[in-house]
Order: sequence, then C-alpha cells, then structure tokens
Amino acid sequence: MGEGLRWPRPPVEGQSWRNDSKKKCEFYRDIEHNTEDCYTLRREIRRLCEQGELSHLLPCGGKQQDKVSSAKPAALPTCTKIINVITRGSDLSILRYSATKRHAIETKGDRLETSCRVSHSNLPVVAFDEEDIHDSQKHHDALIITLSMANCTVRKVVVDTCSSFNLIMLKTIENMGFNEKDLQKKTIQLVGFSGEIANSLGEIVIPTYARGINKQVRYLVIDGPSTYNVILGRPWLHLMKTVPSTYHKCVKFPTP
Repeated sequence: MGEGLRWPRPPVEGQSWRNDSKKKCEFYRDIEHNTEDCYTLRREIRRLCEQGELSHLLPCGGKQQDKVSSAKPAALPTCTKIINVITRGSDLSILRYSATKRHAIETKGDRLETSCRVSHSNLPVVAFDEEDIHDSQKHHDALIITLSMANCTVRKVVVDTCSSFNLIMLKTIENMGFNEKDLQKKTIQLVGFSGEIANSLGEIVIPTYARGINKQVRYLVIDGPSTYNVILGRPWLHLMKTVPSTYHKCVKFPTP
C-alpha cells in the first residue's frame, strides 16, 4: 500500500497474539476484530484511492464508474388492458369537451413541428443534484415553502401541481389586512378529487415575491378550514417557470 499508509499505534509492549482467538486484525495487530471489518483500514484505503496512490490496483485507473449508466433499464411490462375514465369535463381547470377537442386539433401540428426542431431557448437548464438534498432521511412530506406576499411573510404555502388555481384562505387575507370588499366577485366551482364541490368567494391579486422575482399573482379566495394558508397551483408554477421537487423539498426557477 506504499509509504503513504498511516499505520496505527504499535501494540503495547508485551502484548502477544492469542492463537486461539477467532478475530485478528493484521492492520492493528490486535484481536478485537477481523482485518476485513477494520473501519480505520477502510478509511485509509479510501484516502489513498482519492490521492491516486492505488490507481494501479483499481479498474479504469481509479476513476469512479457510473453505476447508474451501466445498469440496464427495466423492460417494459406487457400491457394486458387499458383503463380509461369518462368524465363530463374538468371543472377544476374550467375546460369542457369542446374546448379540449379544439385545443387538441390546433396544437397537433405544433407538436409535430416542435418534435423535429432543436430548441434554442435562452432559459437555463433547471436540474437537481445531491447537493440540493436538505435531509438525508427518507420522507414523504409535502412541498411547503414560505413566501413574501403584500409585505407579509406567509408560511405554510403548499406547492400543488394538481391544482388548476392558486388558492388562498379567507382567514389568511384577513390577517394580511384585506377584507371581502377587496375581492373581485367571481364564483367558481372547485371540485376535489372525490367529487366534493366548494364555491370560491372571489378573486384577489396579491404581489408575491420569491427569490428575486416579484409577480402580481391572481388567487381564488375560499372560506373553510384548511391546513395551509395558500395553495400554489399550476398558474404560479407556469408563471414562474418553476420546477418543483418533493424529494429535494425545494423549487427551482430561472431568475435574473
């Protein structure tokens, strides 16, 4: 292992190996554990590998191989049936069948053209890596952030990619200093995942600041008990060109 190996302290004088012991460490010259289980030796080997001392003993000259790229992807399972759903239309996104069909016809040619064209967008690439992980423990938490809205720090703001609207609770806007007179009267039926219906009280536009970006964001105001102050849906995500990651517990978006 070369002269760079840091040997541990020599054994105490007079200490001898017990031939009857089942555990022996050639690195420590001790009988407390086996050589292959010695953590100190493992750290020394790792340190020498990082310094390139053992490159002649390692594959690819000591360069780390990408285990993810070398792994074969799982084969596509055999499809035995297709499960569809019949619905009268999405109240959540205010779309009806006729509008959906018209939009599909109009964008069909655009999709074909886009697939054959190389993108030259000036937007930076938004990506996540291991440095973005704030908690190494496994979790299934929702993506909850804190935002500055109308000079107020609003906590418990949940990012929900399934919501077609930005929602804010009536109690939240009252705590911010607004009242129902500040609302633009607009009643919209909001349909939950199990079919329950709630009517909005109106709309309100609130300046929302997020890390260098200040936008005038339109919210639907609803009255009722809620665990969150605000639910940010796809309108805010698309407005900010946001890419959320529940695994990394953060959102990313391009800024100046």
